[in-house]
Amino acid sequence: MNRKEKIIIGAGAIAALVLLALLTVFVVTKSGDNGPERIRLNTLTMVRTYVDKGEYDRALDLLEKLLIDNPSDADANELFEAVLAAKRAKDALASGTSGVDTSELEAALEKARLAASRIQAAADAAQKAATRMQTTGKNGSAGSSPSDDGLSSDERADGSSVSGKPDSKADAKAKAEAAKAEAEAQKAEADRQAKELAAAEDAKRKALEDELAQKNAKTQKQIADVNKFMSLGKESAESGSLRSALSNFEKAAGSLPEGEDAFAAQKYTEMAESLFAIAEASDDSTVKNEALSSAMEYANLAVQKDASLASARFIRSKIFTAQKKPEPALADLKEASRLAPGNYLYAYELGKAYYLQRKFDEAKKCFTTVTKMKSDFEAAFYNLGLTNKALGKNDEALAAFRGATKIKSEYVRAHVEIARVLDKQGNSAAAIESYETALKYEPGNVSAIREMAAIYSKSGKFPEAERYFKEALALGSDDPVTNYNMATVQLELGKPSAAIDYAKKAVDGDKSNAVYLYTYGLAGERNDMPDVAVQQYARAIAADPKYVKPRVNLGTMYLEANRVDDALNQLNAAWNVEKDNFEVNNNLGKAYGLKGAFDKSVEHYARAVAKRPKDSDVRANLATAYVSAGLNEKARDTYVDLIKLDPSRWDAYHELGKVYVALGDKPAAKSILQDLLAKKPDYAKAQDVRALINTL
Repeated sequence: MNRKEKIIIGAGAIAALVLLALLTVFVVTKSGDNGPERIRLNTLTMVRTYVDKGEYDRALDLLEKLLIDNPSDADANELFEAVLAAKRAKDALASGTSGVDTSELEAALEKARLAASRIQAAADAAQKAATRMQTTGKNGSAGSSPSDDGLSSDERADGSSVSGKPDSKADAKAKAEAAKAEAEAQKAEADRQAKELAAAEDAKRKALEDELAQKNAKTQKQIADVNKFMSLGKESAESGSLRSALSNFEKAAGSLPEGEDAFAAQKYTEMAESLFAIAEASDDSTVKNEALSSAMEYANLAVQKDASLASARFIRSKIFTAQKKPEPALADLKEASRLAPGNYLYAYELGKAYYLQRKFDEAKKCFTTVTKMKSDFEAAFYNLGLTNKALGKNDEALAAFRGATKIKSEYVRAHVEIARVLDKQGNSAAAIESYETALKYEPGNVSAIREMAAIYSKSGKFPEAERYFKEALALGSDDPVTNYNMATVQLELGKPSAAIDYAKKAVDGDKSNAVYLYTYGLAGERNDMPDVAVQQYARAIAADPKYVKPRVNLGTMYLEANRVDDALNQLNAAWNVEKDNFEVNNNLGKAYGLKGAFDKSVEHYARAVAKRPKDSDVRANLATAYVSAGLNEKARDTYVDLIKLDPSRWDAYHELGKVYVALGDKPAAKSILQDLLAKKPDYAKAQDVRALINTL
């Protein structure tokens, strides 16, 4: 039994008790009447019996008969209203109606109490009047009274009889006592009259209260009708019947009592909430739009009736959001939160609205407030973490996400976010640990598995990456991203035949993704499938003309095929996008060298060396380009640097000797060439070196 049912049971019991009190008043105060009045009282006695048994329908039937005989019977009318209120309480309990408003029952009880008070006062006055009439009939005057001991005047307290005349002393005493009694009787009469006057004034006041109660009864009947139609409307809404819900809500709106703006605003809000629920649940766009439109009408009415009702603002904000009107939605949410500053849910939803509008500073304030208002609300901490992450405050984001997991240890999404932040901070080991925690609670979380595999891949742990990508794919993550990542891992593991299958699946899933197309082309190239490679590189370039990698690879393939002009077209296009790209400049140096444009060749090789100063191959290419360009001093210096960088690069010694000869520095030439033979006696071109030395 829930609290509301207990309240209703209590209200029904009180109603029954009040009715019994009323009925007792009626029966006692009028029990001396005869004829039709006796029948009336007997009927009321039966009403009391039925009320005592909880048989309100039968009690109402008897009261209706009394009212048919005498419609002006005020007592019967009042009883009818009181019994009806008790019946409503009983019916509400029996039906389990969720929308029962205990204020309706309390108002009905108050009406019964007012009636009981008035009738009790009238009964007291009638009883006193009847007593006075009886006293007058027995003693001859209203002022006479019984003897001091309260018994009849001709009987003593000891039961003995008094006969004959009293003596003179006794007579004097009797007269004195009689005078005293008379004075007391007069005082009693004065007191009685004063009380009757007070009772009359009280009756007037109670009559006014009764009139107000009658008016409230009408209002309460309207409220009962409203609640009935509201209940039917909500039931229809829960079953998804828009037409029936609208019909009942229209009836409820038409039954609203005038002047009860706060009540009307609350009911309009409830209507809007129910209609909004229909819109949220419906897949039919027509039903959804009509439900939203109707919900908005009622929400507007609620705000018009009571601009300070926070719940009306809140539901209207949700409707605005559903209608894709973020600004008015935000305005209503702000107002709802202002009107109800202690409502943490309003502040939470306001934070979400700010976040969706990328107003992260405001969102942070809201979520921070919520975490203080309700420190066990894990979702608030989680959203605070997301907001701090968006603001680039990773340490604060970590603290918030960890706050969420302290409240709810199995909060998988929070563990995943912790891992993402740690990965961003370069803490791969801790990130993997957080992913593993998430997987402990949700072993099938594909995002965690896939992202953990990606960390392993970035860390160069390709076997582990392969394992987890395979697991993600086995769990149904046959998406382009996972297939692409698996393809890259297979390429790193030297498994091009497996890589091309995954790369093709990635492209099949997203044919416009330049990265996937490039990876497919690379897998084709590694599988000695140049046609596939050229086709996919071209498609990648078409998908993203500023994507450099496919242009570099395609340019390289053209160079290898001696299609120098085609290579230059691709490489120059790439250079226009990334002028400091190592691969682009290195390949342009080669292409321009093949074209005999040695000045340009030198320019690009020099850029490549600047990008990777410890790369001995590109430095050797630069030295060769200097020689071809006739810049022997530059060539000499570059070879010297190259030998320092790579002392076992024997060809560099040989070429440096030639440069010294060209510069006319025979001692230097002889020295470097002899050094070469001393360090590498079995040098492949040792004979040529000796021949050169002999000329010096």
